[in-house]
Amino acid sequence: MSAKEATPEAASTPKAGLPTLHHLSDSQSQSILWLLEEVDIEYDLVLYKRDKGHRAPPELLDIHQLGKSPVFVTADGRTIIERSAISAYILKTYDTTGKHAPSDWVKDEILNSYAGASLGPLTTVELMFDLAAKHTPWPFVYIARAFRKGIQKNFTTDEFKKSMTFLEGELGDNEWFNGKEFGRADIMLSFAIDNIYMRKWADLEKDHPKISAWRQRVWERPAWKRGLEKGNGYDLTVF
Repeated sequence: MSAKEATPEAASTPKAGLPTLHHLSDSQSQSILWLLEEVDIEYDLVLYKRDKGHRAPPELLDIHQLGKSPVFVTADGRTIIERSAISAYILKTYDTTGKHAPSDWVKDEILNSYAGASLGPLTTVELMFDLAAKHTPWPFVYIARAFRKGIQKNFTTDEFKKSMTFLEGELGDNEWFNGKEFGRADIMLSFAIDNIYMRKWADLEKDHPKISAWRQRVWERPAWKRGLEKGNGYDLTVF
């Protein structure tokens, strides 16, 4: 694997014949970096740092018109966005033994949809009010904090509890949401659960020990650790 951090002057040029991950610091792209390390293939890695406002840099617009990450460019040059699509492509293409194939495809679809359509938007709502409370200038910051407190009291706190309880039920006594081996659902859920844990939107260790133990298993995997080493930062509290 080759890696070069993108700068305003120039971005790295992917090696011919290798798939390429365009990876943004402190982002959901970390889970795709983890997956690439798990399937153990050679790939090109282009690193992008967030700007001073913690936004994605404009260089990502040169890769895809949305300017977001992750972006995965296949070995034959096809550009794929969205973690669900990228993880599905990687597993279908490189998990040749089917080790990480879903043990229950209906459950897999439910959890992948839930990660993107329910849990993801919930964490976005909470993050937006966190940012408003943090960055709104005085004296309006007190209004922003009051709004956040109201949203948490009347909506997000209860929704996080229901979400984690639901996921604990789906995990059951398995190590992974996919069953004996991790799968796409584990990849898709990792970012939201990391957000919840790092930003302390729920006390996973106290109230949802199965989810906490699942997250710990992810972070203990050698491939996850390699992904962290090859990436350029994964701190979801920097915003």
